[in-house]
Amino acid sequence: MNGFFFADPVSRNWYVYVGDYCRGYGACASRCLLYRSTDRGQSWQNLGPVLRGDAKLFDKNGHTPDVSVVFAEGRYHMIYDWGELDFNREGGLAYAWAGKPEGPFHRAPQPITRNTTLTPLLGKYQRTYAATLVRRKSDWLIAGMMDSAPNSWALFTMTSPKPDGPYSERQLVRHVERNDYHPPLMEFFPAFTHDGYLYAPATSVALNRNFNVLFRAPLERAMEPGAWEIFRHGSVWHAEDVENEFFGIWGQTFSGWVDAGGTFRVMFNSRAAKGFGTVNLAQRPWKQPLRKRGFVLTGHEGPSFTCLRRAFGDFKLEAAMQVRGVARIFWDYRGVLGPNVPQSDATLHPLMRSHFRAVELTPEGWRVVVVGEPGKEEILASGRAPHSSLWNFTLEHRANGTARFLGNGRVLWEEKGLAVDDETKPVVLGIMVEPHSRLSVEKFHVSGQATPASLTYLYTEALLGAGENPAHWQERREPAFRHEIGVVSRREHARVKWNVAGRRMALWSPRGPEFGRAEVLVDGQPAGEIDLYAEHPATSQRVWASATLRDGFHAVVLRGETGFLPVDCLEVEN
Repeated sequence: MNGFFFADPVSRNWYVYVGDYCRGYGACASRCLLYRSTDRGQSWQNLGPVLRGDAKLFDKNGHTPDVSVVFAEGRYHMIYDWGELDFNREGGLAYAWAGKPEGPFHRAPQPITRNTTLTPLLGKYQRTYAATLVRRKSDWLIAGMMDSAPNSWALFTMTSPKPDGPYSERQLVRHVERNDYHPPLMEFFPAFTHDGYLYAPATSVALNRNFNVLFRAPLERAMEPGAWEIFRHGSVWHAEDVENEFFGIWGQTFSGWVDAGGTFRVMFNSRAAKGFGTVNLAQRPWKQPLRKRGFVLTGHEGPSFTCLRRAFGDFKLEAAMQVRGVARIFWDYRGVLGPNVPQSDATLHPLMRSHFRAVELTPEGWRVVVVGEPGKEEILASGRAPHSSLWNFTLEHRANGTARFLGNGRVLWEEKGLAVDDETKPVVLGIMVEPHSRLSVEKFHVSGQATPASLTYLYTEALLGAGENPAHWQERREPAFRHEIGVVSRREHARVKWNVAGRRMALWSPRGPEFGRAEVLVDGQPAGEIDLYAEHPATSQRVWASATLRDGFHAVVLRGETGFLPVDCLEVEN
């Protein structure tokens, strides 16, 4: 897992430096393997370990898995992460150089960073790893990772006049503790440069690692947190329906460069169904990031969810798609968005998978289901379609509760007067796929009068978005909260953050004698104060609403000032 794709400007060969890990990371010392292609990726030779631990050096015969390489001034310069066999106890970043990409690499006798000697940034970020070395006009820059696993990850940069250091103090440039929008939880490595920018791809560390973001900053300003921006949010990468990509992207993210002809060439790691790692190549025109039509939604170790940001009263959905596994096209969605736990390897909260109607598609057949409380499901109709993965269908819904499902122009299911909570309320549509499922959508056309969708985000999303440790919070399941679940901080001056897309936000919260005042910030700017104190407990209600914002991504921070802080949910109108 993890790797660095390097095009040698001297030999014109391609090289892939791959981290070779034991399952579980700690069973043996990880190392770096080197693959070489002399024919632009048509064939590859495994050259074996190019870097491994040394009993005589600081790693004490430990880990040396992840590297990046730069050719400059007649040498090949390498930055790598290292660790003693107990990787989490001691490790850091180190430097080596060679006369050719194959090595031998001469390791500096002392590391660039030694984690146990570093001052924790923001009181939590101390472990340095997964770093990219970049040559700038007058100095060298390292863009690397720090974490406070399993609750938060951060990207930092530091510079030096020389590739082997000494380097400046680490500067955090992207992290969840910022008060502006930052999708959680993302892990970076490696970065690449193009046209004066430093690009840093990042991959979700959720159970289903198929969400990616591409960040960037002008290369010469990469030490400035304010210079970084989200260049592309989602729609960066997806798995093909092949055995060697069964688990989706695995390792931090892809590694690549843009060649002289404008082709973006990347290497990425995945895992096959039996669990072993795979090394893969892909390419696309740099200036053509999106396909002409259609999209892909995959579930790997966990399910995937997506929904439209517009709601409809009467609507007609005409769709064409190919399904492997299980996919549900849902409508009348009244679930609540958020992870089951605010940390890595999270999946969908049970409340996300509740309160909707859906057409379920598999290669074997179809079902129409109504899902109520978590785990409660009613099948309204079903039919077989053996060995067919291609679906062309129409789904019609009217605000009076009438619905029809048509396949190949034939009515497969119809019901009139379905019970709905509010016949005049527009409904939200979306798609869910189950683990190890893939949905390739060629057509998804919705006609009808659209209105802004209203979506609600759980407290778990707020803890996740702020990188909060759940141990600092007490979960409460009681009617005082809007969905009968929320948290209360165990200490004063607590902070949470929702990272959302929309134009209007409304915060719900209970009040009570143990609570106090709190401040609300939107995109880092003060947006009001709320008093959550009450002599007697009061059930959740709207306690704050935003002004109308520009459409797009926003961060809503709730920060306690006095007393303990209750966290319920955030309602967002798109």
